Amino acid sequence: MVVVLARDLADGELGAAGAAALVPMAAIALARELHAPNLTVGGEMFFNPEPGRLYPSMLDDRALGRCEAAETFIELFGHSHHGLDFFFHSGLQHDVYGNINLHHVGGTLHAPKMRGPGAANLSYCHTSSRYYICPTVHTARNFVETVDFITIPGHLSGPAAKRDAGLVNEGPRLVVTPRAVMEFDKTTLRMQLKSVHGGNTPEEVQRHTGFDLAIRGEVPQTRPPTEEELRVLRERIDISGALRA
Repeated sequence: MVVVLARDLADGELGAAGAAALVPMAAIALARELHAPNLTVGGEMFFNPEPGRLYPSMLDDRALGRCEAAETFIELFGHSHHGLDFFFHSGLQHDVYGNINLHHVGGTLHAPKMRGPGAANLSYCHTSSRYYICPTVHTARNFVETVDFITIPGHLSGPAAKRDAGLVNEGPRLVVTPRAVMEFDKTTLRMQLKSVHGGNTPEEVQRHTGFDLAIRGEVPQTRPPTEEELRVLRERIDISGALRA
């Protein structure tokens, strides 16, 4: 997951990640080390100041407490003339159009079966040109045909709905999970299978997804990490092995 995401980040871009940002933080660090030295991370407020050690959350006191300074969201978005180039998201549910639910599963908003954290800093999806969906689990429970609540809009219900809502940014580009990589059809904006990671098959990925992934013909395997990518990850970014825990 880290390697796939890192490869898509470009030098000179400005991006950020949320609180539960182990994979995104590692992806940003890997991109910086290998091909994007001028990649800027939200005023550095999300970046771990302790080289070689990753924590499950950017809010972990072991990381946040070592920062030289912290920049508020108002300062971050106020200083950026064009918004963020990218952001990383995950949620309780993700649907076929890349909509994300962080509010509740089952029941209603006011009487849910399970309540989520809600829409903290929802402005991310409107101030970033694109975002990546990177949940650390991939099952038919969190990949559903239609989310119970749209916290973060992806492509809503397709091109017409997105256009009518005035959503002009790219929105979700890739969905990277422990099983596979998904992308969005340029015409319908529906999620479809792009590649499967080693040890997985298209049939297995489809079985663990609650909607049709439009598998037509042979699906390629995700390009595996190179020796250099693994070396940098293990020797410079994640010495403690948090990603393998």
